[in-house]
Amino acid sequence: MKQFLKFIWYYTCGWPCRFFCVMFFGMRFYGVENIPRKGGFILLCNHQCWLDPMFVVVPVNRICVFAARDSLLKAPFFGWILRVYNCIPIRRNHADIGAIRECIGKLEKGYGLVLYPEGTRTVNGKIHRLKPGFTLLAKKASVPIIPVVIDGAYEAWPRSKMIFSPGKVFIQYGQQINPQEIASKSDKEFMSELNEKMRRMQAELRVKAGREPFDYSASEKPDYASPHKNSSSLIEASGNDAASESLSSKEQQKTSIIRKFNKNINYIWYALWRSACRVFCRVCFKPQAFNKQYVPETGGFLLLSNHQSFLDPMINANPLRRQCCFAARSTLFDISVFGRLVHSFNAIPIRRGQADLAAMKMFVEKLKDGYGLVLYPEGTRTEDGKIADMKPGFGLLARKANIPVVPSVIDGAYECWPRYKKVFSRGQIYVTYGQPIPAEKIAEMGDREFAKYLTKILRDMQTELRLKVGRKPFEY
Repeated sequence: MKQFLKFIWYYTCGWPCRFFCVMFFGMRFYGVENIPRKGGFILLCNHQCWLDPMFVVVPVNRICVFAARDSLLKAPFFGWILRVYNCIPIRRNHADIGAIRECIGKLEKGYGLVLYPEGTRTVNGKIHRLKPGFTLLAKKASVPIIPVVIDGAYEAWPRSKMIFSPGKVFIQYGQQINPQEIASKSDKEFMSELNEKMRRMQAELRVKAGREPFDYSASEKPDYASPHKNSSSLIEASGNDAASESLSSKEQQKTSIIRKFNKNINYIWYALWRSACRVFCRVCFKPQAFNKQYVPETGGFLLLSNHQSFLDPMINANPLRRQCCFAARSTLFDISVFGRLVHSFNAIPIRRGQADLAAMKMFVEKLKDGYGLVLYPEGTRTEDGKIADMKPGFGLLARKANIPVVPSVIDGAYECWPRYKKVFSRGQIYVTYGQPIPAEKIAEMGDREFAKYLTKILRDMQTELRLKVGRKPFEY
């Protein structure tokens, strides 16, 4: 039943995109019969423009998932659209083990996986060298690979333009390559042969469309070591190098501008919801915050707190002017609407009970970018309001990112929403922040020693807080 509902949701959301593609691009498809009717499969496509993921799946009557750069999924509205279309966030230039596992899981469930082995959009419409490594997914999940060639999308929306223009787009789906054939060759050998095959497919497709095929006779990289090259060829090669360097610098500048724009949009979205949460908390819990001056005004910091209820992330972050991100268990992101909402609030999925290296790398990146990271080293909510022993391992983040740890204690949230109740009740909640623990001091201690040290600090802070607000301290 759940799979059927996913199927209905996927196609309901897909029809507007199909209408858009047909209206603006008059699309033509060849070899659609090569797509299997059941079981997982991988579509390896050339990459011509931003619209390629839509173009590829228009004639495919199977649910497909996509790998997309993780930064794209953080944009408030655009990121939601990508998640509707089952996009898997992947970090470029990283060995993203979490994304690889998710891709293999989707293939084993019978989904189609759309990938772009060139790694980025083409700069001239040609198919450039395919990067190795994608065959690992086919081998692990034992699924076929289908080469796909898109043509005309580059002319409709080249990477040098900010917006597309109407045009004619043609797509060719090649013959299936079975897992046995993939396994019999090395990654580099297979991708080299696939590269040549896709270029031949592109030439045939352009002839069908009445276009002149691209000329791939010249090598992609000039051979400067050849003794037979004359001075004019060396000058030409140098000119090409200078042009490519200029293009590279422009691309880096453009990427930097886009990243800064996305970060600003993300902050506005975060600030908007933080204001809404502040109003909600004031009405229901009348929160009071103490010692906010201990939270650094600039740079990344790790805020480690006790965990009393589901309200804790709001209580910890709302009093602060700084933008924070949070760790949340990965199962929360599987809830259709709530999962997307949580992700838009800078929540990072983490698999509980596992060494989630992908999440750890993302934490370090956020800290180095200057965010505050809110974590709960108890691992789960308290059963009686007391602070349990901290789990070791969180000091590693502070050492890796070279940032301070700010201890924080929440009190009263357990009485408002204990773990055995399904709905919260109104009450008074307090939060206090302790003096930052510098990274140098954390580096002097082992993980277990730091966990014990942090446990003592938090319990002392809780005792002091409860005495300050007229409550009886817990006995440890």
